[in-house]
Amino acid sequence: MEEAGYNITNKEFKQLSKWAEEVYNIAVVVDYFCETQPDKEECYNLAPIVKYLHREADLLNAFFIDNEKPEN
Repeated sequence: MEEAGYNITNKEFKQLSKWAEEVYNIAVVVDYFCETQPDKEECYNLAPIVKYLHREADLLNAFFIDNEKPEN
């Protein structure tokens, strides 16, 4: 993976990781809601966008999980 060259502290990394997890959890809930309410036109129209957001949020969350550094 290509490095972006940002220097962030462990505390900043943890905060970004927490935000990524929250975005992922929101995407999961909205995706589930849209999937279980296909008769609602708004959910039907939003479903592809929500599925894309869910996939992207999953990748972002996985990045932070894979790159966590053990505390010393």
